[in-house]
Amino acid sequence: MKRIGFLLVPGLAVLACLWLIFMDPAKLNPDDPKGKATYYTVAGPPTATRDGNDRYAYELTGYTNKGKSKTLRFSASKPLRQGAYLKLYATPLRGVTHWEEVTADELAGEAKRLADDK
Repeated sequence: MKRIGFLLVPGLAVLACLWLIFMDPAKLNPDDPKGKATYYTVAGPPTATRDGNDRYAYELTGYTNKGKSKTLRFSASKPLRQGAYLKLYATPLRGVTHWEEVTADELAGEAKRLADDK
């Protein structure tokens, strides 16, 4: 029993230290864009309405300011305005955590050209 405690306590201490070093609490806050990838897109029609929650599901192609594209899936509590420019914040594990409507002037670099082509 002492051997298990001897290994378990330092192991938990190491894991706690690693979590404190590498885990940025801002990444857990869905409304905080810090530490997230930013994509720009144009809102289209929702792909489906979820049952029970009345949320609208979207699957859109987003573009970074360097022109890299990615298919992004997210939901919203209200239908998005058709043709509206959106700025999406995404994390690798959780996907889109926050979105906001922006003007065409706020689109960055290659994203503006690629969104205008749509």
